[in-house]
Amino acid sequence: MTPGGYADFEQFDVDLDGFRIHTVDTGDGPPVMLVHGSPVSSFSFRHQIAALAPRFRVIAPDLPGFGRSDAPAGGVDFEEQARLLRRFVAQLDPGPLCLLVHDWGGPIGVGALADRADQIRQLVLVNTTLRPDFKPPAYWKPFTAPALGELLLVRLNLFGRGLPAMLDAAGSSTVHEVYRRALEAEGTRQTVLALERLAGYEAVARMCERALPALSAAETLILWGTPDPYFRRGELDWLRGAFPAAAVREIPGGGHFPQEDAPEVVTEALLGFFA
Repeated sequence: MTPGGYADFEQFDVDLDGFRIHTVDTGDGPPVMLVHGSPVSSFSFRHQIAALAPRFRVIAPDLPGFGRSDAPAGGVDFEEQARLLRRFVAQLDPGPLCLLVHDWGGPIGVGALADRADQIRQLVLVNTTLRPDFKPPAYWKPFTAPALGELLLVRLNLFGRGLPAMLDAAGSSTVHEVYRRALEAEGTRQTVLALERLAGYEAVARMCERALPALSAAETLILWGTPDPYFRRGELDWLRGAFPAAAVREIPGGGHFPQEDAPEVVTEALLGFFA
Protein backbone atom coordinates (compact mmCIF):
# COMPACT_ATOMS: atom_id res chain seq x y z
CA MET A 1 0.00 0.00 0.00
CA THR A 2 1.37 3.41 -0.94
CA PRO A 3 1.85 6.01 1.82
CA GLY A 4 -0.69 8.17 0.04
CA GLY A 5 -3.34 5.51 0.57
CA TYR A 6 -3.35 6.25 4.29
CA ALA A 7 -5.15 9.51 3.53
CA ASP A 8 -8.10 7.52 2.14
CA PHE A 9 -9.04 6.13 5.55
CA GLU A 10 -11.82 7.84 7.48
CA GLN A 11 -10.14 10.00 10.12
CA PHE A 12 -11.12 12.66 12.63
CA ASP A 13 -10.04 14.36 15.85
CA VAL A 14 -11.35 13.50 19.31
CA ASP A 15 -11.44 16.43 21.75
CA LEU A 16 -10.69 15.51 25.36
CA ASP A 17 -11.36 18.79 27.15
CA GLY A 18 -9.05 20.68 24.83
CA PHE A 19 -6.54 17.90 24.19
CA ARG A 20 -6.84 16.70 20.62
CA ILE A 21 -6.23 13.07 19.66
CA HIS A 22 -6.26 12.26 15.97
CA THR A 23 -7.56 8.82 14.98
CA VAL A 24 -8.28 6.60 12.05
CA ASP A 25 -11.76 5.10 12.53
CA THR A 26 -12.74 3.21 9.43
CA GLY A 27 -14.60 0.09 8.33
CA ASP A 28 -17.58 -1.81 9.72
CA GLY A 29 -17.80 -4.82 11.98
CA PRO A 30 -16.36 -5.85 15.34
CA PRO A 31 -13.98 -3.16 16.65
CA VAL A 32 -10.23 -3.64 16.46
CA MET A 33 -7.97 -1.02 18.09
CA LEU A 34 -4.34 -0.70 16.98
CA VAL A 35 -1.98 1.12 19.35
CA HIS A 36 1.39 2.14 17.88
CA GLY A 37 4.71 2.75 19.59
CA SER A 38 7.52 5.30 19.39
CA PRO A 39 8.64 7.21 17.35
CA VAL A 40 5.92 6.35 14.81
CA SER A 41 2.13 6.79 14.55
CA SER A 42 -1.03 5.10 13.27
CA PHE A 43 0.53 5.47 9.82
CA SER A 44 2.69 2.45 10.68
CA PHE A 45 -0.44 0.25 10.52
CA ARG A 46 -1.63 1.42 7.08
CA HIS A 47 -1.19 -2.03 5.49
CA GLN A 48 -3.14 -3.75 8.26
CA ILE A 49 -5.87 -1.09 8.35
CA ALA A 50 -6.50 -1.52 4.61
CA ALA A 51 -6.80 -5.31 4.98
CA LEU A 52 -8.94 -5.29 8.14
CA ALA A 53 -11.37 -2.47 7.30
CA PRO A 54 -13.61 -4.53 4.96
CA ARG A 55 -14.46 -6.85 7.88
CA PHE A 56 -13.82 -4.82 11.03
CA ARG A 57 -14.19 -1.35 12.48
CA VAL A 58 -10.53 -0.34 12.78
CA ILE A 59 -9.64 2.32 15.37
CA ALA A 60 -6.01 3.47 15.20
CA PRO A 61 -5.28 6.60 17.25
CA ASP A 62 -2.14 8.69 17.11
CA LEU A 63 -0.96 8.53 20.71
CA PRO A 64 -0.61 11.88 22.51
CA GLY A 65 2.48 13.67 21.25
CA PHE A 66 2.68 11.61 18.04
CA GLY A 67 1.44 11.85 14.47
CA ARG A 68 -1.33 14.41 14.14
CA SER A 69 -2.33 14.45 17.81
CA ASP A 70 -1.45 17.37 20.07
CA ALA A 71 2.19 17.43 21.16
CA PRO A 72 2.60 19.46 24.38
CA ALA A 73 5.96 21.21 24.58
CA GLY A 74 7.01 19.24 27.67
CA GLY A 75 6.16 15.84 26.22
CA VAL A 76 3.75 13.16 27.44
CA ASP A 77 4.95 10.40 29.80
CA PHE A 78 3.56 6.88 30.23
CA GLU A 79 1.02 7.69 32.92
CA GLU A 80 -0.45 10.61 30.99
CA GLN A 81 -0.45 8.54 27.79
CA ALA A 82 -2.47 5.79 29.45
CA ARG A 83 -4.83 8.27 31.12
CA LEU A 84 -5.60 10.07 27.86
CA LEU A 85 -6.02 6.84 25.91
CA ARG A 86 -8.41 5.58 28.62
CA ARG A 87 -10.53 8.70 28.14
CA PHE A 88 -10.30 8.33 24.37
CA VAL A 89 -11.70 4.79 24.52
CA ALA A 90 -14.42 5.84 26.96
CA GLN A 91 -15.49 8.66 24.64
CA LEU A 92 -15.62 6.44 21.53
CA ASP A 93 -17.30 3.67 23.58
CA PRO A 94 -16.66 0.85 21.08
CA GLY A 95 -17.73 -1.91 23.48
CA PRO A 96 -15.83 -5.22 23.58
CA LEU A 97 -12.86 -5.01 21.23
CA CYS A 98 -9.79 -6.69 19.84
CA LEU A 99 -6.64 -4.88 20.95
CA LEU A 100 -3.28 -4.87 19.17
CA VAL A 101 -0.34 -3.11 20.82
CA HIS A 102 3.20 -2.52 19.57
CA ASP A 103 6.37 -1.26 21.27
CA TRP A 104 5.50 1.35 23.95
CA GLY A 105 1.90 1.03 22.81
CA GLY A 106 1.94 -2.21 24.83
CA PRO A 107 2.05 -0.80 28.34
CA ILE A 108 0.10 2.28 27.24
CA GLY A 109 -2.70 0.36 25.52
CA VAL A 110 -3.01 -2.40 28.10
CA GLY A 111 -2.58 0.11 30.94
CA ALA A 112 -5.38 2.25 29.53
CA LEU A 113 -7.78 -0.70 29.69
CA ALA A 114 -6.34 -2.36 32.80
CA ASP A 115 -9.40 -1.56 34.90
CA ARG A 116 -11.74 -2.89 32.22
CA ALA A 117 -9.75 -5.86 30.95
CA ASP A 118 -12.96 -7.78 30.31
CA GLN A 119 -13.55 -5.35 27.44
CA ILE A 120 -10.62 -6.97 25.57
CA ARG A 121 -11.93 -9.95 23.60
CA GLN A 122 -8.65 -10.69 21.83
CA LEU A 123 -5.16 -9.35 22.46
CA VAL A 124 -2.20 -9.12 20.07
CA LEU A 125 1.23 -8.22 21.48
CA VAL A 126 3.82 -7.13 18.91
CA ASN A 127 7.46 -6.57 19.95
CA THR A 128 6.59 -5.03 23.27
CA THR A 129 6.92 -5.56 27.01
CA LEU A 130 4.66 -5.22 30.03
CA ARG A 131 7.36 -6.22 32.52
CA PRO A 132 7.47 -3.76 35.48
CA ASP A 133 11.23 -4.25 35.96
CA PHE A 134 12.13 -3.78 32.29
CA LYS A 135 15.60 -2.38 31.66
CA PRO A 136 16.71 -1.18 28.22
CA PRO A 137 19.96 -2.45 26.69
CA ALA A 138 23.15 -0.89 28.03
CA TYR A 139 23.99 0.62 24.64
CA TRP A 140 20.76 2.65 24.86
CA LYS A 141 21.95 4.72 27.85
CA PRO A 142 23.29 7.70 25.82
CA PHE A 143 19.77 8.31 24.49
CA THR A 144 18.41 8.75 28.02
CA ALA A 145 21.35 10.30 29.87
CA PRO A 146 20.95 13.79 31.38
CA ALA A 147 21.91 16.51 28.90
CA LEU A 148 23.05 13.97 26.29
CA GLY A 149 19.50 12.65 25.85
CA GLU A 150 18.20 16.15 25.19
CA LEU A 151 21.02 16.77 22.74
CA LEU A 152 20.53 13.56 20.77
CA LEU A 153 16.76 13.15 20.75
CA VAL A 154 15.46 16.72 21.10
CA ARG A 155 18.01 19.11 19.64
CA LEU A 156 19.56 16.85 16.99
CA ASN A 157 16.36 14.83 16.37
CA LEU A 158 18.42 11.66 16.01
CA PHE A 159 15.39 9.39 15.69
CA GLY A 160 13.92 11.52 12.92
CA ARG A 161 17.19 11.59 11.02
CA GLY A 162 18.21 8.00 11.68
CA LEU A 163 14.89 6.17 11.43
CA PRO A 164 15.93 4.17 8.32
CA ALA A 165 18.57 2.49 10.49
CA MET A 166 15.80 1.13 12.75
CA LEU A 167 12.98 0.73 10.23
CA ASP A 168 13.74 -0.75 6.81
CA ALA A 169 10.54 0.64 5.29
CA ALA A 170 11.82 4.14 6.06
CA GLY A 171 14.47 3.51 3.43
CA SER A 172 11.72 4.76 1.14
CA SER A 173 12.02 8.54 1.03
CA THR A 174 8.24 8.96 1.04
CA VAL A 175 7.78 6.79 4.16
CA HIS A 176 10.72 8.44 5.92
CA GLU A 177 9.33 11.88 5.15
CA VAL A 178 6.01 11.09 6.88
CA TYR A 179 7.77 10.12 10.10
CA ARG A 180 10.48 12.80 9.85
CA ARG A 181 7.91 15.56 9.39
CA ALA A 182 5.95 14.42 12.47
CA LEU A 183 9.14 14.50 14.54
CA GLU A 184 9.74 18.15 13.68
CA ALA A 185 7.44 19.13 16.58
CA GLU A 186 9.53 19.66 19.71
CA GLY A 187 6.71 18.23 21.83
CA THR A 188 6.96 14.98 19.87
CA ARG A 189 10.70 14.78 20.43
CA GLN A 190 10.19 15.53 24.14
CA THR A 191 7.59 12.75 24.26
CA VAL A 192 10.05 10.32 22.65
CA LEU A 193 12.64 11.30 25.27
CA ALA A 194 10.17 10.89 28.16
CA LEU A 195 9.24 7.39 27.00
CA GLU A 196 12.85 6.36 26.41
CA ARG A 197 13.59 7.53 29.95
CA LEU A 198 10.69 5.33 31.12
CA ALA A 199 9.00 8.29 32.82
CA GLY A 200 5.93 6.86 34.52
CA TYR A 201 6.58 3.42 33.01
CA GLU A 202 6.70 1.36 36.19
CA ALA A 203 3.36 2.68 37.47
CA VAL A 204 1.65 1.81 34.18
CA ALA A 205 3.37 -1.59 33.96
CA ARG A 206 2.19 -2.37 37.51
CA MET A 207 -1.36 -1.64 36.36
CA CYS A 208 -0.84 -4.11 33.50
CA GLU A 209 0.58 -6.68 35.94
CA ARG A 210 -2.48 -6.44 38.20
CA ALA A 211 -4.71 -6.94 35.16
CA LEU A 212 -2.95 -10.14 33.98
CA PRO A 213 -5.41 -12.55 35.65
CA ALA A 214 -8.34 -10.84 33.91
CA LEU A 215 -6.43 -10.55 30.63
CA SER A 216 -5.84 -14.28 30.62
CA ALA A 217 -9.47 -14.70 29.56
CA ALA A 218 -8.70 -12.99 26.25
CA GLU A 219 -7.46 -15.08 23.37
CA THR A 220 -3.90 -13.86 22.86
CA LEU A 221 -1.42 -13.82 19.98
CA ILE A 222 2.22 -12.77 20.27
CA LEU A 223 3.86 -11.62 17.04
CA TRP A 224 7.60 -11.11 17.33
CA GLY A 225 9.77 -9.64 14.58
CA THR A 226 13.42 -10.58 14.61
CA PRO A 227 16.04 -9.39 15.03
CA ASP A 228 14.92 -6.80 17.55
CA PRO A 229 17.86 -4.85 19.01
CA TYR A 230 15.72 -3.17 21.69
CA PHE A 231 13.21 -5.71 23.00
CA ARG A 232 15.45 -8.72 23.28
CA ARG A 233 14.64 -12.42 23.65
CA GLY A 234 14.07 -12.02 27.39
CA GLU A 235 11.00 -9.86 26.74
CA LEU A 236 9.49 -12.51 24.49
CA ASP A 237 10.22 -15.15 27.13
CA TRP A 238 8.58 -12.96 29.80
CA LEU A 239 5.46 -12.54 27.66
CA ARG A 240 5.29 -16.30 27.08
CA GLY A 241 5.34 -16.78 30.85
CA ALA A 242 2.74 -14.08 31.48
CA PHE A 243 0.42 -15.42 28.73
CA PRO A 244 1.04 -19.19 28.76
CA ALA A 245 -1.97 -19.92 26.55
CA ALA A 246 -0.93 -17.41 23.86
CA ALA A 247 -0.13 -18.46 20.33
CA VAL A 248 3.35 -17.23 19.38
CA ARG A 249 4.62 -16.49 15.89
CA GLU A 250 8.12 -15.26 15.26
CA ILE A 251 8.72 -13.26 12.09
CA PRO A 252 12.31 -13.49 10.82
CA GLY A 253 13.30 -10.25 9.13
CA GLY A 254 10.43 -8.36 10.73
CA GLY A 255 12.76 -6.47 13.06
CA HIS A 256 11.37 -4.15 15.70
CA PHE A 257 8.61 -2.87 13.37
CA PRO A 258 7.20 -6.03 11.74
CA GLN A 259 3.96 -4.28 10.72
CA GLU A 260 6.14 -2.11 8.46
CA ASP A 261 8.99 -4.46 7.53
CA ALA A 262 7.00 -7.69 7.13
CA PRO A 263 3.49 -6.30 6.47
CA GLU A 264 2.15 -9.27 4.50
CA VAL A 265 3.07 -11.72 7.26
CA VAL A 266 1.56 -9.57 10.01
CA THR A 267 -1.61 -8.90 8.01
CA GLU A 268 -2.11 -12.56 7.20
CA ALA A 269 -1.64 -13.50 10.87
CA LEU A 270 -4.16 -10.89 12.02
CA LEU A 271 -6.82 -11.87 9.50
CA GLY A 272 -6.57 -15.47 10.62
CA PHE A 273 -6.52 -14.63 14.33
CA PHE A 274 -9.37 -12.11 14.37
CA ALA A 275 -11.51 -14.38 12.18
